[in-house]
Amino acid sequence: MRSYSRPICAAVGAVTLASAMMACDNRILRVTAPDVVAVGAIQSAAALPTITATVYAQFGVAYAGDGGDHEGIIEDSGLLGDEFKSSDTFPTRNQIDERLTLPDNGENELDLRYIQEARAFSEDAVQAYQKFQPGAALEAEALSYAGLSYLLVAENWCSGIPFSSLASNGTISYGPLESTAQIEHDARVRFDSALAILKADTASADAGILAHEIALASVGKGRALVDSGDYADAATAVAGVPDAFVQLQGYAETPTRVQNGVFEYTYNEQRYSIADTKGGTGLPYIAANDPRTPVVDAGVKGFDGVVELFVPLEDTTRHTPIPIATGVEARLIQAEAALAAGDMAGYFSNINKARAQFTGVSPVSAIPAGTDALHFLFQERAFDLWLTAHRLGDMRRLVRQYGQDVKTVFPQGSTEKGVAYGAAVSLPLPIAELGNPHYAQCNTAAP
Repeated sequence: MRSYSRPICAAVGAVTLASAMMACDNRILRVTAPDVVAVGAIQSAAALPTITATVYAQFGVAYAGDGGDHEGIIEDSGLLGDEFKSSDTFPTRNQIDERLTLPDNGENELDLRYIQEARAFSEDAVQAYQKFQPGAALEAEALSYAGLSYLLVAENWCSGIPFSSLASNGTISYGPLESTAQIEHDARVRFDSALAILKADTASADAGILAHEIALASVGKGRALVDSGDYADAATAVAGVPDAFVQLQGYAETPTRVQNGVFEYTYNEQRYSIADTKGGTGLPYIAANDPRTPVVDAGVKGFDGVVELFVPLEDTTRHTPIPIATGVEARLIQAEAALAAGDMAGYFSNINKARAQFTGVSPVSAIPAGTDALHFLFQERAFDLWLTAHRLGDMRRLVRQYGQDVKTVFPQGSTEKGVAYGAAVSLPLPIAELGNPHYAQCNTAAP
């Protein structure tokens, strides 16, 4: 289990047949319809819970994968970064680990397809709410999930990704290539739209969830602003988020599609192993023996029979939920803004508020020997936000925003299997996009 010492505020479930979603506001949606519903099939407000469940389900698959069909962006972003190493024989996964991902890599294609589907379902849900229940808090929530989907694309893929749409008659409207900065702007627009709805919402039916939904959209907006280097505005955006706020992506024992993919691909299939000082530059997720990154040596080799298997003690069941947005992240955003402003008191205060949300983590009052304030902050982010698809974006930010040498941030030398690391710091645009008339491959070596 994840080691937050405070009660979990929300459990947002991926919902399919007869599954349920429960949140901290005590809403429970019981859905008996299929878990993927086209917006055109929605004929009344009574069907809105079904399309909302579709959003949760699709985002969950994109985020952490499922029980055996495909892993998610948590695993593959961690593989390109420094959280995971490949203990697999599949060349598609090995390429990502080696920083050599090719445009025809099927793993990468599915990762982008699923997060694009999550984005599309979220925006379909917004349309449905606008038609049948405009101004509802769950319309805002769908906007927040859309914003998060855009952010995951911006943080993990190279600059130059299209966002296309599919009409009810099957016609594809191909989107132009968007830069990382443009995609971050797309995300901010959705979070701002969500916040506008929530702050105007006075409906008694939504009263119990408004504060939670505002916190979710605020953390998303803060994350988007930090990604674009706007630290002061990011801190302002998250200032009202409670320390203990947590939005969780829920998973379930059955069916396969809603199982926790991190558990599946580490414990069950043994294809991903937790890394430790990966490539000589990665963080010591194992050696640090930190309560925020609990790891156990499984005592066996992984699927490839070569790499020792280390598994996370956080995702230990098929139904373990995974945080999407937290008050911990809000405090880290404020700490980064404080550092940028030279406010070391605010820096330590916010780092310690984040630390207080974890069992067994003591406050700090000075930068540990051997590091500096910037790198200590990014280590705190890595440990506090471990295995939640934040780390690769942070590694890219260290290079893009802070001028760090990519050779001091990304793995160097060779993998345990003797393959020299390549130059990629992001994932490429898949060749599945060749049908898009705007297609042009983007630079995966650019942060």
